[in-house]
Amino acid sequence: MATATITGNVVNVDVEGTWPLRLGMSLQRHSYRHCGSSPAAVALNSLFHSSVADATILAEAVEVGEFVEGLLRKSSGRWADLFGKDLTVRSGRTYLVDNSALNPNGSPNHFFITGGAGVWARISQADYLAARDLRRVEDEISARRLRGDTYDYVDPKALHAKSQEPGGADNPVVRAVNAARVSLAAGSRDQAALIAASGRADLVALVRG
Repeated sequence: MATATITGNVVNVDVEGTWPLRLGMSLQRHSYRHCGSSPAAVALNSLFHSSVADATILAEAVEVGEFVEGLLRKSSGRWADLFGKDLTVRSGRTYLVDNSALNPNGSPNHFFITGGAGVWARISQADYLAARDLRRVEDEISARRLRGDTYDYVDPKALHAKSQEPGGADNPVVRAVNAARVSLAAGSRDQAALIAASGRADLVALVRG
């Protein structure tokens, strides 16, 4: 039996049985909805689209745990049989199992999404930064809304007007948009993947503009 929980920005899978293990996946690195809080970029990555809910990720993590438990049972607990193993869950999405030390003979403690529907696979470092910074724009707008700010930050003319107000350059949304413009300019010219991952064609157009 396997169980999964989200603690902070990490999905933890507990594999029970004769050979218990805990595997983790960072949502900061692998979910668009969580990547805004990521402190750094990675060389190559994959992201769940914003449409993939945490509940779905948890359910699939349980499937991964059950696969791992079965493989351990078949191999009598050989860790090496799990390292680099690709696992396909019922949705058709694929996950890879390894460990943080990248040691083929070490105890598996890490898994991550690699492909399938609703996944932006094999993202370059530049495109990951673009996605992260676009999400930060969303997060800053959401934070302003929670404070009762109803300003239309998504309208390009309104955003420009806000930036020209006294102290406007220090507005958190304006700062986030400016940072995202730098990141998107450095990323892929094909914005279709970013729009698919974020579900925010309006924000991509705003930042690209």
